[in-house]
Amino acid sequence: MTNPELRAAMIAAFPPAPITFATIQPADARWARYEERDDLALVEATSWLEIAPNVLEQHAALLVYAGGELFRAILPAYLLLLVEHEYATSLAFAVANQLARKDSPFAQEIFEERVGPMTSEQRDVVRGAIAILAEQRLLRDAFSDALRSW
Repeated sequence: MTNPELRAAMIAAFPPAPITFATIQPADARWARYEERDDLALVEATSWLEIAPNVLEQHAALLVYAGGELFRAILPAYLLLLVEHEYATSLAFAVANQLARKDSPFAQEIFEERVGPMTSEQRDVVRGAIAILAEQRLLRDAFSDALRSW
């Protein structure tokens, strides 16, 4: 799959819709340790396709703390940024970490809350993006681990 094909598939699988306050502040979010939570107003009322790359870079750890709905709403933005710009920064490793299933029951529960509601089309396109990232030399190990989870 080429980058333009992935972009088209991502848009089809995750139709861009405005991110609401309720999406950002659900009960399953873990904001207690996220010091930049107030900055998330930057993504409110935008779709994942409209989030600026510098916002994603500034919030590299956002996927760690996001509730399931926000996770699904912004994951495509992170994946496309990494695929289209070949990042090998902490951002890429933070995303890879959240896409890999962990051994602890608590982490597995979070993974299922995030991924479980995804459609098969969404899972396929995420798996495709992860596979592309696993081909990058610097990201191979991190995204190969994630790929095994999908």
